[in-house]
Amino acid sequence: MDRYRQSQPEAAVDAYASIAKKYDLSPTQLALAWCFHNENVASSIIGATTFAQLEENLKSFDLELSEECLNEITEVYKQYVDPTKAYKVVKKQ
Repeated sequence: MDRYRQSQPEAAVDAYASIAKKYDLSPTQLALAWCFHNENVASSIIGATTFAQLEENLKSFDLELSEECLNEITEVYKQYVDPTKAYKVVKKQ
């Protein structure tokens, strides 16, 4: 369980949340919109427990992420491919 307590998972979440904020989306909207429009993702589990969450989640499937946004997501993914592993990520200059 120590690998989940490292700074990598938190840093990855913060990076994705920053992208969402930049595009005036919630992290949930960013994630679900990305999943819906990614041909490599077969399904999405929305996990809503309130009507407000359900509405937010469903609206995510109508969003279209810009190419710039998608590129930013890809760069974060490249930096934190598996943030649960305890290894040091070397940043590209």
